[in-house]
Amino acid sequence: MTRANTDRRPSRNSAQGRQIKDDSSKSGILRFFLGFLIPYLVINGLILFFVIQTPTITADEPDTKDYKSADVSFKVSSLIPMKSVTATIEGQEVPLEKNGSTYKCTLTNNGNLTVKAVAINQMTKSTYIQVNLLDEANPVIDEDSIVLGAGYLEFDVSDTQSGVNWDSIYGIDNLGNNVKPTDINQTTGRVTFSMAGDAITVYVKDLAGNEAQASFSVN
Repeated sequence: MTRANTDRRPSRNSAQGRQIKDDSSKSGILRFFLGFLIPYLVINGLILFFVIQTPTITADEPDTKDYKSADVSFKVSSLIPMKSVTATIEGQEVPLEKNGSTYKCTLTNNGNLTVKAVAINQMTKSTYIQVNLLDEANPVIDEDSIVLGAGYLEFDVSDTQSGVNWDSIYGIDNLGNNVKPTDINQTTGRVTFSMAGDAITVYVKDLAGNEAQASFSVN
């Protein structure tokens, strides 16, 4: 019986030793994951995220009320602070008004507006906004529509952007008289003048202030 008891004790001690060793090994692996590997991956992942983080730019369509100037608004979104936001049109810098993450500029000529946003990590985003709604062209007097005779003149005039300023139309004849049209058909664009002389120069503006002029004479 004594030998049997002696034989069983080493077996229990060996099992307990293996259990302690196994627990210690598992604890070491867990400490490695929790204390080193996971924090390492998280920290380096965050560093990489901020290094490659690029701003985004969302622009609204340009808007105008008088065809002389246009307002352009855009929003810059970024999870990290911005270093600079600039806008240029045809190489000329445009002043910006800032309200939070929204920027606004006012343009007085058509062109290609370039918006550039640079974050503090030097990552850059550029976007391009085409502005072509401003009226920079004169009204058009249709040469094929001209009817000229002794004492009268008729022609068609049009403007495809801001529209014709019908109240602006007048003429000066060769006698020096300031002459207003006798009839204007705004639907068709037909303008009629009566002339005391045999020549007249007419002036037509659009609603943006662009002016066209043309001279007519009876041969």
